[in-house]
Amino acid sequence: MDSKGSGIWEPRRTLTLEAARKHSQRVRIMRVLLMIAALLAVGTLVYEFMRQTPPDIPKTDPTESVKMVNPRYSGRTDDGLPFYLTAKEAVRPTSDQETVQLIDPVLEFFREESSAKSIVIAKTGNYNDVDKILELRTDVNLNTDDGYECITTHARVFTKTKIIEGDEPISCVGAFGKVNGNTYEIRDNYKTFIFKNGMTSELEPEE
Repeated sequence: MDSKGSGIWEPRRTLTLEAARKHSQRVRIMRVLLMIAALLAVGTLVYEFMRQTPPDIPKTDPTESVKMVNPRYSGRTDDGLPFYLTAKEAVRPTSDQETVQLIDPVLEFFREESSAKSIVIAKTGNYNDVDKILELRTDVNLNTDDGYECITTHARVFTKTKIIEGDEPISCVGAFGKVNGNTYEIRDNYKTFIFKNGMTSELEPEE
């Protein structure tokens, strides 16, 4: 190769190597800049995340409740007879999934298979739908199919075993006359009345 040829090719090779070195340098600078930008973005995200206040987690309000209008509950006693419980309103607190608060509850039941319907009404009450226990308060009135009527302010009705007990005074009128008791129990399919803690009576002799 002559000197002319060397004069043409040698500078081009030099320029090419220099351009390659500059390109590599630019690539390294771009990589560094990209890494710095990525680190800044990550740092910004972490900072924003840390400075944010944690979201408020809604808490269960024990005062919240579910209201039902004209509810109806039903079941069967231990001897297989049906009973029905209705009310004007029922309120179930979210904190208690077993008990409902009742307004104007009405319990209908049967003492025996061949008997007519008996009834208990009250102004207020609670019903445990798991244990089938009805707790009645205020103006409780019991009327049985065989002619007994009792008035009290408290009655705890075990609907499955057909037992009623109360911790408040009761006044009953029936075939035996009139009896007042301070506390009481009604057992044996609502046929046996037991008056406790003192009682007064006006008994009518059997004819």
